[in-house]
Amino acid sequence: MIIIGVDEAGRGPVIGPMVVCAYAIEKEKEGELKKLGVKDSKALTKNKRSLLKKSLESLGYSEKLILEVNKINELMNRINLNEIEINAFSKVTKNLIEKLDIKDEEVEIYLDACSTNAKKFEDSFRDKIEDIIKERNLDVKIIAEHKADAKYPIVSSASIIAKVERDNLIEKYKKTYGDFGSGYPSDRKTIKFLEDYYKKHKKLPDITRIHWKTCQNIINKYKQTKLTL
Repeated sequence: MIIIGVDEAGRGPVIGPMVVCAYAIEKEKEGELKKLGVKDSKALTKNKRSLLKKSLESLGYSEKLILEVNKINELMNRINLNEIEINAFSKVTKNLIEKLDIKDEEVEIYLDACSTNAKKFEDSFRDKIEDIIKERNLDVKIIAEHKADAKYPIVSSASIIAKVERDNLIEKYKKTYGDFGSGYPSDRKTIKFLEDYYKKHKKLPDITRIHWKTCQNIINKYKQTKLTL
């Protein structure tokens, strides 16, 4: 039996990409994840995540999908963030199944559900991978739960790999744009960076998710200021 965990890093930030990872191991190796100390990526230091990523990629197999900001912006003209995420989850899972050439096999897939309705998320995911299930004669069990990254080590593993991948991309952005903080709307450093950039360039940087309310608030704030002046 193969077990697969799927999770993302970077769903909520106003700056930067979202990275989705599917991670697979043989069921009998599941205990090795606990021995490694795998847990929710948010509960680990940056250095610990990097070390674990190397160990995880030696132990199992991963497939990553990077949704850059321009892609997120383009998709959100048509669909919402939940739909973007479930499409990415299904695509990265199918890519991994194909890469590992999994056929005639029992497979358990664990998902960190982003939707408020975890069962609906699970059903939608199954619909999107039904073709590969039939094509490869797979006996698939899907478990979608909220905070699955804190409950199932296989999902924690996917979360860790996705988080390290995204952190590396963010560091590259900072070499171009300077230190903009975490990139989350709750980070005052991030908001100051966006406001200062907008005041200077009369637009937001290309690494910004323009559909986020944070962006609209900044644009409206400085448009209003200009009108007042």
